[in-house]
Amino acid sequence: MSDKLPEYFELLKSRFPEYEGDAIIIASIGAKINHHPADSDDHTAVVVNQCRVAWEILNSIDCLAGYDYGLGAMSLCRNLFELVVGTIFLIENADKLQDFLDYGKTIAYELAEAMGADQKYLAAFKQKADYDRLKKYFDKEKWHRKSVRGLAEAVGMQKLYGSSYKEASSIAHGDSFVTLGFHDGHWQLSKDVRCWTHYCETSLIFSFLLIANLYHRTVHKLRLPYASEIQAMMGRLTQRGLL
Repeated sequence: MSDKLPEYFELLKSRFPEYEGDAIIIASIGAKINHHPADSDDHTAVVVNQCRVAWEILNSIDCLAGYDYGLGAMSLCRNLFELVVGTIFLIENADKLQDFLDYGKTIAYELAEAMGADQKYLAAFKQKADYDRLKKYFDKEKWHRKSVRGLAEAVGMQKLYGSSYKEASSIAHGDSFVTLGFHDGHWQLSKDVRCWTHYCETSLIFSFLLIANLYHRTVHKLRLPYASEIQAMMGRLTQRGLL
């Protein structure tokens, strides 16, 4: 996590007048959470790590938007949404921490197996991860045992689920929505690539709302000492008419 301003920052500043103000606010709170002391309790430490992952995805969205790849930026907003609702659910349900960690162990083992790891290594890994028990425990469910919609409803983000997330998911899945157009009473089956450039600004706004939700819950629920930065961020959202 470098403190140096990336090249795409200047590109976004020149294209979107509000971007610099948003970015400064986000960076102020993001840098503090990213560098939060590692000696926290396990629940806080895991949530902070999730915030670091969110920071990485957020900056990837900015990078794509900066170079005018609107569809790619919106696709990543889908990932960010799922990360945010899952992490907020974990924040509010600390008793799910072990399930969160154990589910990750099953994925680690399955990836090692799929990639053809040495059988002796796999056998030791399987035993260490307690894979057979965990696979039976989770069955076909994920650690939270909810759909994305269920998570969104559980954490109060169902409105974004039904609007921006739905659009981002359609783009990520390659649905026909991306290329269909309706004009003068007729469906058009193709679009010029330039018509997707508006997704750059859309992704910047959507990702700002998502990271703001995550940071707000993280700071207040876990009592991290960054309340003034959160207040500034919420003030910025209000100023922008995004709340």
